[in-house]
Amino acid sequence: EVFVPLYTGRLLSSVAFKEAWLQFQYNLIIGFLGGFRMGVFSLCIARLSIRLRTKLFQSYLKQEIGFFDTHESGKLLSRLNHDTQVMSSIVANNIGQCIGALIRFIGTLFMMIKLSIHLTIACLIGAPLILIVAKISGNAHGRIAAKVQDLSAEAFDIAEETIQTIRTVRSFGNEDEELKRFENTLRQSYQVSWIQALVTSAQKWFVDLAQLCMSIIMLSYGAKLVRDNYITGPDLLAFIIYQLTLGGILSDISQIYTSLMTAAGASQSVFDYLDRKPMQKPSGIIQPHELQGDIEFDNVSLSYPARPNEIAIQNMSFKIKSGQTCAFVGPSGSGKSTCVNLLERFYDPTHGKILIDGREIHEYDHKYLHKKIAMVGQEPILFNRTIQENITYALNNNDESIMIQAAEQVNAHGFISELINGYNTKCGQRGGHLSGGQKQRISIARAIIRKPTILVLDEATSALDPVNERLIQDALYYKKDSQQPRTVLISAHRLSTIERCDKIFVIHKGHLIEQGTHDELMTIENGIYRELVRRQRMNIDDD
Repeated sequence: EVFVPLYTGRLLSSVAFKEAWLQFQYNLIIGFLGGFRMGVFSLCIARLSIRLRTKLFQSYLKQEIGFFDTHESGKLLSRLNHDTQVMSSIVANNIGQCIGALIRFIGTLFMMIKLSIHLTIACLIGAPLILIVAKISGNAHGRIAAKVQDLSAEAFDIAEETIQTIRTVRSFGNEDEELKRFENTLRQSYQVSWIQALVTSAQKWFVDLAQLCMSIIMLSYGAKLVRDNYITGPDLLAFIIYQLTLGGILSDISQIYTSLMTAAGASQSVFDYLDRKPMQKPSGIIQPHELQGDIEFDNVSLSYPARPNEIAIQNMSFKIKSGQTCAFVGPSGSGKSTCVNLLERFYDPTHGKILIDGREIHEYDHKYLHKKIAMVGQEPILFNRTIQENITYALNNNDESIMIQAAEQVNAHGFISELINGYNTKCGQRGGHLSGGQKQRISIARAIIRKPTILVLDEATSALDPVNERLIQDALYYKKDSQQPRTVLISAHRLSTIERCDKIFVIHKGHLIEQGTHDELMTIENGIYRELVRRQRMNIDDD
């Protein structure tokens, strides 16, 4: 493009002298290279987007559980999906344009100086103003883009939450209110986009005005130079064409800078997440050949990251011997699930130590620890995969006989076999194709197939009928295999499920109040456990 004005005459000459065929070949090559360039940049966009998303997702997976307590999942997904795409598209497209614009700018400026340095200086008087306006406009676009991305992420979060809880929304007939929340957020984003449009218009108006002024100055001064014989008429004509080209290049550079600043604004949160270091201590490297399953809480306290001013449990100390079946009981919100979360190392204690076989829990290798400790939560989460894939999740050995044995232990093989596709049946989003009891049994099978040394059940049988619950209790922790001792921890509201435990820990308002066997606790006058049992036997809600 730099040499178009200079060689326009030569092109006409080549046509006149029947050299059009060579020019056609030249144009064909240029067209091919241009198409090749577009293809390369398309691949660059796709590659950059994949790398950004992979790195960001990797950063998410490294974060501690407390990070997800304080960040909405919808916003995290929006950063992963939308923001990374905006970044990669703008950067990949504009980097190529920026390189081309700089080369054209240097070449055009060189030719202008060669034709007339005086006219060149006159033309460049307004260039600094254009660059200053581009910088101011670009910074404004960066701030606006960050705001737009935040609002888009908020709208995405509302949509995701509504879709995930659609049964609750439908049961309350609240679809219109959720739609209003979504629309209000998008409306705010639209209002911010108005400001962005005004800034863009103002920038375009100023750049065009500056180019017009530069053209007027150049024409006036050029006419004077022609009259004074400092430049010829043909050279002035060539210079005018170069000046128009230079104005277009400066306009392109201004727009490129604005686009890059928009990408910078959109990417700020992404880079914040990429650079974020987990707040939790890094896992150790210890992987003993055998884990006995002795557990000790030594003066443990915890405040959740999302509620730092509230103490979940305080100064809690107890010991559990290998092979024992123990239970945590207490009113809702007393701290039972907190003990489970700490044992799974979802959180590190604010104070105190948690030891397994005499070693602090953070000293163990992450994968090793979670191979030896299996947990089933009160809200079992299944992946949108087959039942077989859910039961054998994170296992290297997908032996079908072992899978069926695990399903039989939790009395799940019968209902799975009755399904049309058996173990190849899809569970649906979050296990939505199955009943609550079926999901719980599959979740328990997924835990025990790993043959864990420590099994943690947090209200894991709450959705089961009494018959299935009794069968699972007997299979998991009351008739254990003596060759494979297993420490079992149960968190339960239904006290009939834990009467046969080796030890029961009674937690109230974050404190360990009582501990002992069922019979021992029932002998305590005015004891909390005794009162909880009495209320349940009278069918009075323990809350």
